[in-house]
Amino acid sequence: MEYEALNPKLYARVLDDLELVISHKPFQVLFYGSRERGDYDELSDLNFYLLAHSTDQMKPSFIESISSALNHLESVAPVNMIAGDTESLRMRMKIHEPGSIQLLENASVFYGETLWENLQNEWKSFRNREVSIIDLTSYLEKRIRFFKQQVTKNVKEEISQLERICTLTLHIWAIKNINDLTLSEIIKMDTPSQLVPLFKLLYQNEMDETTLELLDLNRKLYAFKRDARWKREIAREEIFELKHKLISLRKDEEFLLNY
Repeated sequence: MEYEALNPKLYARVLDDLELVISHKPFQVLFYGSRERGDYDELSDLNFYLLAHSTDQMKPSFIESISSALNHLESVAPVNMIAGDTESLRMRMKIHEPGSIQLLENASVFYGETLWENLQNEWKSFRNREVSIIDLTSYLEKRIRFFKQQVTKNVKEEISQLERICTLTLHIWAIKNINDLTLSEIIKMDTPSQLVPLFKLLYQNEMDETTLELLDLNRKLYAFKRDARWKREIAREEIFELKHKLISLRKDEEFLLNY
């Protein structure tokens, strides 16, 4: 795991700051992504998942304290943190939502104890159950609607919004069109660097022209997303073009109206 190779003083500083965070309930910080798996490159960021009670997450000071502690690691690579509570993650787990499966199968504990271990024990009873196409598709479509309603403040947020919508659209396509998806395939669908190779290797015969174009668009958005995290300049005209391409491929009049 990448964090084990960090400068010991830097790692200790992060842990010390996390110890000082005030919370009403126990929380954990999980480490996941390419730097956890070991297949990262020089542009890979550090991905963390904050597992905390919803009452704590509602306090800006709590989230800010966690972010401040983790941001010491910006000297290593850009830090990306998302947050969720146990109940929402449990719900996602039960329907085999790709992001939750990615965490349950590959994440490690960076800080804290108990919450994650309990969820992983529960996951063992759901792991081999059949994926409910209806439930999972419905959830992913709700997530797309959520991202479409976001008001982006800058290029970085806009790229992230488009990348998530494009990725989730591809997830829905695979769930509806590919029989007997394996856990390995579901995890790769939620791994940005592995999604395109997965589709091209295994689903080439099933994909139509629109899906192929979405796949190419996803590749471009992923590259832009990495550039944005490393604060490289990106022309707004290029983002404008990709956004309209996504709207066109999805035939998404609602997104067009929101734009």
